[in-house]
Amino acid sequence: MAFKQGNLLEPFAGEPLDIVVSNPPYIPADVITGLQPEVRDYEPRTALDGGPDGLAPYREMMAQLALLPQPPRVLGFELGMGQAADVAAMLRAAGHWQEIITIPDLAGIDRHVLGLRLFKDE
Repeated sequence: MAFKQGNLLEPFAGEPLDIVVSNPPYIPADVITGLQPEVRDYEPRTALDGGPDGLAPYREMMAQLALLPQPPRVLGFELGMGQAADVAAMLRAAGHWQEIITIPDLAGIDRHVLGLRLFKDE
């Protein structure tokens, strides 16, 4: 196993990946100043800022899938409140996964979206 550093999927260009799990920054940029001080003042901005609507890293990662020889069999994202439908739509639009699942957290907030490619030939 090797440590790779880079921007989302770029360090894995040309490598087959079966499973990709990501917790990218997903907070809309204009909301960051209103976060709790223990988050806003101590977390690196790059760990929080997901662009104007919080979805920029998801869009970028979906575009970077073209760097891989084939899409991963499982693609999983953690996301912010109210983003599940948009992220699930991105996975559906990509057309690589037969099943898209949204999973709520313990508070009932849709917090994870998974894309599953069930058949090896597809």
